Amino acid sequence: MSFYVQNNTPNYIWLAIAHYDPNCSPTTYVKKGWYRLVPGRSSLIVTGSSANQRYYYYAYDNSGNTWSGNYYTYIPNTVFDMCWVERCQGTGCNKVGFRELIVGNYQNYTLTFTNGINSSAKLRNTIVSKKGSPKFKLDRSSIRKSPGKVGKIGRVIRPLRGL
Repeated sequence: MSFYVQNNTPNYIWLAIAHYDPNCSPTTYVKKGWYRLVPGRSSLIVTGSSANQRYYYYAYDNSGNTWSGNYYTYIPNTVFDMCWVERCQGTGCNKVGFRELIVGNYQNYTLTFTNGINSSAKLRNTIVSKKGSPKFKLDRSSIRKSPGKVGKIGRVIRPLRGL
């Protein structure tokens, strides 16, 4: 009962994700990164049931492919684990747009990343990249190694769209 991601591109992908956390206030979402996704492999990102959850994510690879949306927040280019409303400061801090993902009734959910080159057949839960310039320069010390956990369900206050 978890949230997984599948990298169906030939490139490494770096992922930042946000999910429900009742310990964050006033917006009850925590953002975490950076997860390095190996080409052709699936990775566990968040443990616990994914049913009726909302996730937010931003991802990119070094070939200029990005997966982003209209939920803007500031994130650093180093490993991070902070509430949605917290803002990093200084050099290496960028404002990016996260994409919203509503899981539905799936206890286990896999989000599949692909790019336009190898996406001839669109599969369920597949997200196609768009070209853009990555805003981050990450190194080996910028990679998260362990998944987060979903907390107890309480009053959910979601991130605001478009700032």
